[in-house]
Amino acid sequence: MRTALAAVAAVVAAALPASAAAAPPTATGITVADRPGLVRATIAFTGERVLLGEIVASDPDPFGDGEVRLPLRHTGVRTTARPVTAQGVTVAIAQQANRITIRLTGAPRRFKYVHYRTAGDPQRLIVDLYESAPPAPAAEIRVGPDRCLTLRRGTVEGRRVRARGRERRLFEHSLAVRVRGEDGRVKRQRAVQAAAGRWRTRFRIPQLPAQTGTLEAVALSAKDGTLDCLVQKRGAIGTESGRPGSNTTTAGGRTCRRTSTRAASRRRR
Repeated sequence: MRTALAAVAAVVAAALPASAAAAPPTATGITVADRPGLVRATIAFTGERVLLGEIVASDPDPFGDGEVRLPLRHTGVRTTARPVTAQGVTVAIAQQANRITIRLTGAPRRFKYVHYRTAGDPQRLIVDLYESAPPAPAAEIRVGPDRCLTLRRGTVEGRRVRARGRERRLFEHSLAVRVRGEDGRVKRQRAVQAAAGRWRTRFRIPQLPAQTGTLEAVALSAKDGTLDCLVQKRGAIGTESGRPGSNTTTAGGRTCRRTSTRAASRRRR
């Protein structure tokens, strides 16, 4: 009799973790933290694993209105997490039938991209909002995760932009190279397709007053337009006082100004 009871108890004990793991995912808490160049929201989950394919952003661009919406569809999914406001960002989760929607709200034009990923033990959904202002040195990215993109060289000389690097496993090997001003707005961009793991481009930007800007190479998700991969560096862009004879060069972390001989000659007269 005791042997039979022990066997039943063993079966029940073995079944309990599986039963608990089979419970629908539940969002239980939210934390928000500041990181170099971004604000990170972390949502804790219990229950079944949340899969990246279950999340498809309905509003992936935070730049215009400061808002991002990430619906997560899973049978029985629910939330008990309370809204959190920190670091100038509010994160709230709305409940619908078999769906929750994670909404992140910040100031308009503060953020340029949103990226999300899952992590385990304990289970979490990590959402990063990347700031649109020129990155501080600690926020520069020369090599993306898993070397999805690398920025080997990037220069802005007056109105001329040159950039090159490497690419690994991007969708259709496609990316965009963008120049942003100090206000975070894109001043000019160029679509690029890598070949044999390498990419390069050159183009011209509009006439701009001298300012600190961002040179970046970026790939967005083909699924929902969220960030897939990013490399970026800060540097001087534009021309001094908007004069075409004055150029700014940024290369290898050094910045220098040069003035054309013709423009210098005019000033001496």
